[in-house]
Amino acid sequence: MTIINMAAITYQTLMSVPDIKAVTTNYPDTFAVYPTAVYQTSHTSAFVDSDMQEIQTDWTITIDLFTNYGSLTALTNKLISLFGAMGFLNTTGTQDLNGANRTVIRFTGTVDNSQFRVYQKG
Repeated sequence: MTIINMAAITYQTLMSVPDIKAVTTNYPDTFAVYPTAVYQTSHTSAFVDSDMQEIQTDWTITIDLFTNYGSLTALTNKLISLFGAMGFLNTTGTQDLNGANRTVIRFTGTVDNSQFRVYQKG
């Protein structure tokens, strides 16, 4: 069984939002365009069956949004809506970084690799 690649899905989802002008997995030395999304993903096995097939995978997706002016609220809400529709829960935080605004969104969920669903720990 193949683990669903949430890193690729995250990239595709971020690229589908026209207001995000740059998407990367690394923090740039300088920001050339805004808003920029920097994302990271991590995962761990949640359930492995007797055949050693990973049936469920716990995923954490962290997205840092940066802009040099204005609010990131609309963009944050759009991403929460997109990832929420997949089944992920989120936490958010904001920070003013000396001329740049930053919002961090962390999405968590358990992906069922056989049923293509996202669950929450209960």
